[in-house]
Amino acid sequence: MSKESTTESTSKIISGVSEQIPEDGVNFREFLDLIGEQGGLISCLILVAPFLLPVSIPGSSLPFGLAIILINIAILTKTHPLIPKMVMEYRISQSTMVSLLNGMNRILKGLEKFVKPRLNIVTRPYMDQINNVFMIFCAFLLMLPLPVPLTDFLPAYSILFLTLGSVENDGYMVIAGYLMALVTAIYFLLIALLGISGIKALLSILGINL
Repeated sequence: MSKESTTESTSKIISGVSEQIPEDGVNFREFLDLIGEQGGLISCLILVAPFLLPVSIPGSSLPFGLAIILINIAILTKTHPLIPKMVMEYRISQSTMVSLLNGMNRILKGLEKFVKPRLNIVTRPYMDQINNVFMIFCAFLLMLPLPVPLTDFLPAYSILFLTLGSVENDGYMVIAGYLMALVTAIYFLLIALLGISGIKALLSILGINL
């Protein structure tokens, strides 16, 4: 699986996928069929949607995070992703999937006002490999079952910026993904040092009660 190029905007591609979701919902295998040749990075964008939006899919961080990791490994190794049966058969209802896709579209349309090909030194093929490694790292953090605010949100936005920057060849967006990944790593390090109760107390002092 290689990096895809597209003449359509990413939001239009996702709109097209949204219109094809069957009434009985879709599992991950069927979802990959709908994406087709659009590629793995578009899949990663959709897989982080539940963690950017107020749409609840209980237990989704493990299968979705694992899928993002395996897709990026496949991109790195230029092979087909070997995704476990548990993940491939993970089913989402039509209403939930359409809500996710429409919500992601709203985010993308907002970002696409600023996204354009630039600073391509960080979107060249050899840099893509580094970007994939960052996405794998953030997806691993996304998978961790921590009952702490922002542990899904921060790595998800890191993946969003890195993925969108790679798809649209926008180096500024990729750099934003690096910075968000750094913030995410620091946040998880604080959790390790302060513990869950400590980080919640720190967030409370900062006025963040999630």
